[in-house]
Amino acid sequence: MTDQARALRAARPAGVAFPEPLTEASALVIGSGKGGVGKSLVAVTLASSLAAAGRRVLLVDADFNLGTLHVLLGVRPAVQPEDLLEPEVDAESVIIPVAHNLWLMPAPSGAESVQRLGPHDRARFHRRVARLFPAYDAVVVDAAAGLDSALRVAAMQAARMVLVTTPEPTALTSAYALVKLVHGRLPLLPIDLLVNRTVDAAEGTLAATRMQEACSRFLGRTLRYLGAIPEDTTMRAALGSPEGLVDPAVSGPAQAALRAIVERTLLSPEATG
Repeated sequence: MTDQARALRAARPAGVAFPEPLTEASALVIGSGKGGVGKSLVAVTLASSLAAAGRRVLLVDADFNLGTLHVLLGVRPAVQPEDLLEPEVDAESVIIPVAHNLWLMPAPSGAESVQRLGPHDRARFHRRVARLFPAYDAVVVDAAAGLDSALRVAAMQAARMVLVTTPEPTALTSAYALVKLVHGRLPLLPIDLLVNRTVDAAEGTLAATRMQEACSRFLGRTLRYLGAIPEDTTMRAALGSPEGLVDPAVSGPAQAALRAIVERTLLSPEATG
């Protein structure tokens, strides 16, 4: 075990109960039906908001093809995530401290050995990562964009899924397809909806209403609408800097909106599941 892993092990709690509606040692999966909707930035901001509220948070990059959370946050893994395929490698040694109360499990991005993994070995990889979850108050998993990947990750101790879309018709169509797939395979998994890159709150509400009506009519499924996140060009300036993305004092319109949503819907004791 590396010195970094020993320090992380010593720093983590033995298992702190997480207030409702989040559950201890379960994952909050951030998914999208297609790429380009801002899902990963939502995952980072959501995780950092929970960390700022005093939760000890593990952010997991589950995109095995193009995992970029370590790039967005400007950190580098000391141990390559694909080394977890070797049983003698300690999973904790891969984790990177990002900020106070926030750690990152980076993805084995593009590693040829990972690309060749079959379903059984990929599931084994997921299980090794999931065994780390009980050491944290909250786990936020950034699933790869697309249907199959999000479904596989959702099966990894997921407490709920947060579905990120934009108001564009193609994004909404892909988001509905993901809800349909998850509903068929994991019918009890709660799904929340975030509408990103909106002009105003009304645009987000309109897009969410369309999604909710379609899911109710054709699937008999209820989606909880978390809220709208405005288009925010200042987010680009924060890329590659842990402080720019996770520091509560650095807050553009999108970050402020998402942090308010987290406070209202995920941290409030009155929030319903």
